[in-house]
Amino acid sequence: MIIENGTICAKKKTDGELINGNPVRPSETWDKPIPCNIKTTLCNNRGKVDGNTFKTVSYEVLINEQPFDAEMVKLVRHGKDLGEFTVQDIDRLPAVGAIKISV
Repeated sequence: MIIENGTICAKKKTDGELINGNPVRPSETWDKPIPCNIKTTLCNNRGKVDGNTFKTVSYEVLINEQPFDAEMVKLVRHGKDLGEFTVQDIDRLPAVGAIKISV
Protein backbone atom coordinates (compact mmCIF):
# COMPACT_ATOMS: atom_id res chain seq x y z
CA MET A 1 0.00 0.00 0.00
CA ILE A 2 1.36 3.38 -1.03
CA ILE A 3 0.65 6.58 0.93
CA GLU A 4 -0.19 8.88 -1.97
CA ASN A 5 1.11 12.45 -2.08
CA GLY A 6 1.27 12.98 -5.83
CA THR A 7 1.12 11.54 -9.33
CA ILE A 8 3.58 10.36 -11.95
CA CYS A 9 2.96 10.42 -15.71
CA ALA A 10 5.08 8.46 -18.17
CA LYS A 11 5.96 9.95 -21.56
CA LYS A 12 4.88 7.66 -24.39
CA LYS A 13 6.60 7.84 -27.75
CA THR A 14 4.98 6.64 -30.95
CA ASP A 15 7.10 5.51 -33.86
CA GLY A 16 7.07 7.43 -37.08
CA GLU A 17 5.17 5.87 -39.94
CA LEU A 18 4.38 6.18 -43.60
CA ILE A 19 0.89 7.23 -44.68
CA ASN A 20 0.30 7.07 -48.44
CA GLY A 21 4.08 7.08 -48.88
CA ASN A 22 4.56 10.26 -46.86
CA PRO A 23 6.56 10.12 -43.63
CA VAL A 24 4.76 11.08 -40.41
CA ARG A 25 6.90 12.30 -37.52
CA PRO A 26 6.97 10.37 -34.26
CA SER A 27 4.90 11.95 -31.50
CA GLU A 28 5.13 12.12 -27.73
CA THR A 29 2.18 12.11 -25.34
CA TRP A 30 1.74 11.80 -21.58
CA ASP A 31 0.16 8.63 -20.20
CA LYS A 32 -2.58 8.84 -17.57
CA PRO A 33 -1.47 9.95 -14.06
CA ILE A 34 -0.57 7.16 -11.63
CA PRO A 35 -1.00 7.82 -7.88
CA CYS A 36 2.37 7.65 -6.13
CA ASN A 37 4.49 8.64 -3.15
CA ILE A 38 7.24 11.16 -3.99
CA LYS A 39 10.21 11.67 -1.68
CA THR A 40 12.95 14.25 -2.30
CA THR A 41 16.37 12.58 -2.02
CA LEU A 42 18.55 15.55 -3.02
CA CYS A 43 17.87 19.27 -3.31
CA ASN A 44 20.63 21.88 -3.38
CA ASN A 45 21.77 25.01 -5.20
CA ARG A 46 25.41 23.96 -5.51
CA GLY A 47 25.40 23.31 -9.26
CA LYS A 48 27.56 25.84 -11.08
CA VAL A 49 28.22 26.51 -14.78
CA ASP A 50 30.03 29.58 -16.10
CA GLY A 51 29.62 31.34 -12.76
CA ASN A 52 25.84 30.76 -12.64
CA THR A 53 24.27 28.48 -10.06
CA PHE A 54 21.44 26.06 -10.64
CA LYS A 55 19.30 23.77 -8.51
CA THR A 56 20.00 20.02 -8.42
CA VAL A 57 17.04 17.83 -7.45
CA SER A 58 16.41 14.09 -7.39
CA TYR A 59 13.39 12.12 -6.27
CA GLU A 60 12.43 8.60 -5.25
CA VAL A 61 8.94 7.59 -6.38
CA LEU A 62 6.94 4.58 -5.15
CA ILE A 63 3.98 3.19 -7.10
CA ASN A 64 1.90 0.04 -6.67
CA GLU A 65 3.19 -2.93 -8.63
CA GLN A 66 2.12 -2.72 -12.28
CA PRO A 67 3.75 -2.72 -15.70
CA PHE A 68 5.97 0.38 -15.86
CA ASP A 69 8.72 1.15 -18.34
CA ALA A 70 9.41 4.80 -19.11
CA GLU A 71 12.44 6.92 -19.95
CA MET A 72 10.84 10.28 -19.06
CA VAL A 73 8.29 11.11 -16.36
CA LYS A 74 6.40 14.15 -15.11
CA LEU A 75 5.91 14.51 -11.34
CA VAL A 76 3.17 16.42 -9.49
CA ARG A 77 3.20 16.58 -5.65
CA HIS A 78 0.38 18.17 -3.63
CA GLY A 79 -0.91 19.83 -6.81
CA LYS A 80 2.48 21.44 -7.60
CA ASP A 81 4.20 20.50 -10.87
CA LEU A 82 7.74 19.40 -9.97
CA GLY A 83 8.86 19.03 -13.59
CA GLU A 84 9.91 16.47 -16.16
CA PHE A 85 12.71 14.06 -15.33
CA THR A 86 14.76 11.29 -16.92
CA VAL A 87 14.31 7.94 -15.20
CA GLN A 88 17.60 6.80 -13.67
CA ASP A 89 16.54 3.44 -12.23
CA ILE A 90 13.46 1.22 -11.80
CA ASP A 91 13.53 -1.32 -8.95
CA ARG A 92 10.78 -3.86 -8.46
CA LEU A 93 10.01 -4.54 -4.78
CA PRO A 94 7.94 -7.76 -4.85
CA ALA A 95 8.01 -8.21 -1.05
CA VAL A 96 5.91 -5.06 -0.61
CA GLY A 97 4.13 -5.07 -4.00
CA ALA A 98 5.66 -1.78 -5.15
CA ILE A 99 8.01 -0.28 -7.72
CA LYS A 100 10.70 2.27 -6.79
CA ILE A 101 11.57 4.76 -9.52
CA SER A 102 14.64 6.97 -9.13
CA VAL A 103 14.71 10.24 -11.07
